[in-house]
This record gives sequence, C-alpha cells and structure tokens, in this order.
Amino acid sequence: KTIQSMTLPLIVSYLVVQVNLFADTAWCSLLGSDASSAISTICPIYSILTGVGIGLGIGASTSIARCLGRDEHAHANSLAAQTVFVSAIIAVVLTPIAFLCIDPTVGWMGADSIKGLCHEYMAPLTLGTISLVMNGVVSGLLRAEGAAGKSTLVLLTSAILNMILDPLLIFVLDMGLSGAGWATTVSMTVSTVLGLSWYVRNRMYVTISFKGFRMNTGEIRDILSVGVPRSMELFLIYFMSMVQRVLIIDCGGEIGVALYNIPWMFVTISQVMSQSIGSAMIPVCSAALGAGDTRKAEDGFRYSIIMTLGSMTLLAAIIFLAAGYLVIPFTMSPSMEAIRPDFEHVMRIYALLIPFVGLIDVSSSILQSIRLAQVSMISSFIRNIILIAMM
Repeated sequence: KTIQSMTLPLIVSYLVVQVNLFADTAWCSLLGSDASSAISTICPIYSILTGVGIGLGIGASTSIARCLGRDEHAHANSLAAQTVFVSAIIAVVLTPIAFLCIDPTVGWMGADSIKGLCHEYMAPLTLGTISLVMNGVVSGLLRAEGAAGKSTLVLLTSAILNMILDPLLIFVLDMGLSGAGWATTVSMTVSTVLGLSWYVRNRMYVTISFKGFRMNTGEIRDILSVGVPRSMELFLIYFMSMVQRVLIIDCGGEIGVALYNIPWMFVTISQVMSQSIGSAMIPVCSAALGAGDTRKAEDGFRYSIIMTLGSMTLLAAIIFLAAGYLVIPFTMSPSMEAIRPDFEHVMRIYALLIPFVGLIDVSSSILQSIRLAQVSMISSFIRNIILIAMM
C-alpha cells in the first residue's frame, strides 16, 4: 500500500516532466530539422548533468530511509546536510567542465555542421549546472521521508514553468534554441529553490541545518556508496549514447540522430511507470531493511516487479499499434514530414524493447535499496559495450 501511495504522485510528476520534454522537442522541431538534430545530438551532456543529481538523490534517499527505519532522526538530519553540501561542491566543479566540453563533444561526434546550434542550446544549461544537479538531489531527499506529494510538486513546478517559458523565449523573444535552454535552466532553478525552502522553513520531518556544520567523511561515504555507482551508471548510459551517435551520424548524417532519438522518447515516457515504481520502492524497502524486516522488503521487491512487467507490456502494445499517430507532432515541418514513415518504423522496433527496459529500471532500484548499486553499474556497462559492438 505504501508503494502504491507513493507511485501515483510520482507517475504524475514524471509524466509531466516527460510531456514537457516532448513539448520542448515539438517546439524546436518547428525551427527545422537542423534544430531537432542539434537537440538530439547534444542532449546526452544534459542527461549526464541531471544524472549526477539523480544518483546523489538516490544515494541520499537510501541512506536516510534506512536511518528513519532505525528511528535515528539526528543521523538522518546530518546525512541530508552532508548531501546538500557535497552536491553543491560537485555542481560547482562540473559547471566549467561541462561548458568547455560542448564544442569538442559535438566535433568528436562528427556533427560540425550543427555545432553552433548545439552550443546555442547547451550553453545556458551548463551555466545552470547547480540547478540541474540540486533538482534531483532535492527530489531524492523529499522521497526519503515519504513526501512524494512535495517531490511531485517540485517536478511539476519545473515542468509547467518550462512549458510556459518555451514558446515565450523561443518565438516571442526570438531567442531560438538558446531560449529553450534558458527556459529549462530557469524552471529548474525555481523548482529547486521551492524544495529547499521547505527545509529552510522547517516544514519537513528531516531538517537541514548548517549551524556548526562539519564535513563528515563517513556519512559522505555512506551517501556516495549508492550515489556514485548510480551516477556512474547513468554517465555510462549517456556516454555510450554519444558513442552511438558517432556511428549514427557516420551512416545517416545529422538527420539520422533525430530519427534514432525522437522515437526513443516514447520508450522514455513509458519508463515513467517503471521509474516511478522503482523510486517509490527504494525508500519503502530501504526503511524495512533498516528495521530488520526482510520479509516486508522481499514482498515490496516482488510486487514492484509484477506491477512493472504488467504495465510496461501494456504500454508497449499501445505504442506499437499507435506509432503512426504518435510521430505526427514531431514531423510537422516540411523537412521532417518527408521521413515520417521512417519514424513510425523505428518506433515499432523500439516498442518491442519496452518491457525489458522496465525490468532494468526496477531491478536497478532493487540493487540500490540493498546497497549493491555497483552491480547495476557493471551490468549497464556490459550491456552498452555489447550494444556498441553490435552497432
């Protein structure tokens, strides 16, 4: 029942975020095929930055939930403060690195003809790295104490604000792809500040205070023991995605990247279900394990797997059957309409993968909750190496 109660608001919040990404891509596709290709080419850097925050948030959620399961409130408070401190330091270090990597990354992938567009979109996002990282961290902290509603509100605020700012900045203020980047950065910043404000005003059970704060290497190691493998897993996935783009650009040009990436967005939106179940399950089962109730944790794992497999199979069938209609919003411009049948064909291939992608998500969450996130990381690395070799 606890997993169910946390899953529903997470589904709503993740769904709005994915719809928001769809809106981003649809708005930018109106600027032409080059703009769509630029976003598809450079988005792995954005995903790596957000993945750092997601990983740290999951590490914090696992550690804090275990403390709460053992009724160690003071320890949970300290872990939350250490998480915010470490996350801010990591984000500050990553900001110049990410900014300087934009042009070399695009050149390495062989997309020099759209380098300017890639830089235009990505530069505002790298300058807002601290917001991209802290957004995932704040969501993880909120989920750790079962505040799924507030975690949902953080994500909803970011997504809705981005939907409003996108057309305003891209078209009304004529900022083009730069407007799309700034819209995401501003919306992430506002939602992160909202989440942190609840802790500043002592509205949460777990409190974050830096009065007399001292860095605790043991607690940081506890957070990073799950957070780093999860962040590295996401980094490997998105880095390998860039390697895949090198091969795709070589055989299909920049438009090939859009053809490869845009239909995959429907796999990503289907993952809303599996990721919501996994995110709800982590604090519930971590708290049960912290309290020594392994049977309750096992029941949670089993229920999560069954629910994921059933829901993802249903979504796969829907996407397979409706592929021809689902690609229309992304192929409205004349240059995109010509390849609409190819988009439909690729989407049907991807639909067959959806149940397995869902099982990867929930299995990864199980491994994180039992503090074996490194196993999930190694599995992801092997899977992506095999994929690259086959391509």
